[in-house]
Amino acid sequence: MMKSPRLKSPLLTALPAALALLATPACAMEAEGISAEALRADISEWRDWLFATHPDPGFSMDVEAVEAGFDRIATSLDGNYSRREAWLELAVLNPHFADGHIAIRLPGADYEAYLENGGSAFPLPLGIENGRLIIDEAFASASPFSRGDEILSINGSAASDLVEAALARAHGDSEELRTYLVEERFSRYLWALTGGSQSWTVDVRKSDGAVETHIVDPERDLAQEDTDLWTLDFAGDAAVLTLNTFRPDYEAEFAAFIEPAFAEIAAEGSEVLVIDISANGGGAHQLSDRLFAYLTDTRYTPLSAVTARIVPENQALIPGSQLGQVISTPFAQWVEPPQELENRFDGRAAFLIGTGTYSQAIVTATTAQDFDIAPVAGVATAGRANSTGQVQIEALDQSGLEVAAPIYVFTRASGDSSSDPVMPDLPLSGSRQEQIEALIDYLRTEAG
Repeated sequence: MMKSPRLKSPLLTALPAALALLATPACAMEAEGISAEALRADISEWRDWLFATHPDPGFSMDVEAVEAGFDRIATSLDGNYSRREAWLELAVLNPHFADGHIAIRLPGADYEAYLENGGSAFPLPLGIENGRLIIDEAFASASPFSRGDEILSINGSAASDLVEAALARAHGDSEELRTYLVEERFSRYLWALTGGSQSWTVDVRKSDGAVETHIVDPERDLAQEDTDLWTLDFAGDAAVLTLNTFRPDYEAEFAAFIEPAFAEIAAEGSEVLVIDISANGGGAHQLSDRLFAYLTDTRYTPLSAVTARIVPENQALIPGSQLGQVISTPFAQWVEPPQELENRFDGRAAFLIGTGTYSQAIVTATTAQDFDIAPVAGVATAGRANSTGQVQIEALDQSGLEVAAPIYVFTRASGDSSSDPVMPDLPLSGSRQEQIEALIDYLRTEAG
């Protein structure tokens, strides 16, 4: 198995770009004593900045409802707040934006400081089923936890209440995506909701109905070890390329991985290739372009049109535009793969997508579909096929809370401007491994 550099913790996996909004480092310690008046000033700043940054807020949100939400929160504030408490008040707007690229978030450095000062992470891998918190993986034999155990309470707080409070503050295009985020980021949400703890005591209901109480051990109960950014595996004549991020800060590492990966695929004589982006939260086109170079020599564009807010970073792309202006225009961004490339794959390839496919990974899937580069399999994405992009970040003056908003709304290359998710050409069900095996069987049949 060929591996890449690793993400150092399961808390940092799968959500490298838009879906990592809760994890970006910023200012250091949690601020104390933010007055209601100061927080109202932040709300005003946030509202003005959001609507001056986003090129088309109505693309995802009910603008009137969001405006009413700003007013309602501002009116309800009273007393003083820590930064974490301020986030709890303001983050109830996050679901109403209905976009993984729009959020108010706590600075990631606050959570890191909590851990450095003796706070405990909550390491159990979890799923949410009808508001219930279910342990989602098996553990070493020494662990008292098993896959399928239901967590009933954490340090005396009902798990269902914690799930409800987290979902009420999660960002994302859809309820499914917001649920996925809470599952993947539960330790951070637990800290944000409770202030954290030096240890976690949980009541769990076992498969036989018995209820047990255990203290979570971050070492013993960590089901997932370090997670590779990218891996290459083989199953007979099939290669499985798992790409968990397109983050631009890993571009050099990705280049160093992808070239020898396709050389190895060629050396193995692989006839079918599964490219798994089911847990890829996105990043930058420079990385996905490197991938496509090994799959096609036909030019392609990831988009057909764009609605853009003009800022200094993009003004030169649209001659005659003015700062702050909103432009809607047909806009192709053609990529010309090299005509000759050593080890370009010429067998049967397909992409595997899933709930965790987002941002640039969604663009990768739609590009593969719109230019017949490869079929897309799996389950529909939880984010829209047409998405926003180029997220801007602003730290609010009074609290230091961070807000995010995009400056682009993209239309996929096919011109379909609906709000639908990416729909797989080949729908698959079951676990990730079961989907990969089914996709390999399908590709082998097609190759034959």
